[in-house]
Amino acid sequence: MSPFVWLGVAAVMGVVEIVSLGLITMWFVVGALVAFVASLLGADLVVQLVVFLVVSVACLVGLRPVFVKYRDRGKLEEPTHVGQTAVVVEGVDNDGMTGRVETDNRMTWAARSADGLPIPAGEVVRIVGQESVKLIVERKR
Repeated sequence: MSPFVWLGVAAVMGVVEIVSLGLITMWFVVGALVAFVASLLGADLVVQLVVFLVVSVACLVGLRPVFVKYRDRGKLEEPTHVGQTAVVVEGVDNDGMTGRVETDNRMTWAARSADGLPIPAGEVVRIVGQESVKLIVERKR
């Protein structure tokens, strides 16, 4: 078997990895490249296959968790205000598309009423949802 078959396997696995971004098939690229080197060094087909499988599985099991952790370390969950209370600083009126509330951390947010009824300024409300940068509020009972 030509050693360049392993380069073809590596290329196919690389394309699959680029399409899937699952950090799975990239380890088979590594295995195919090592098998390519083994082929160039004169190893027979059985040895090449064993090298391919051992290196691929070892990389998958040993390195994938590290790479996944590194890839996901920048992803932080956005804190939610749902369930907290706020004070209406600008009357909430869904029809007029007005309304702002101030949360406990002194941030003001655009707001709309959950039940569609207007809520006057100064009222304490409970945050029941969030749509992008707008909080959905209801009168605190």
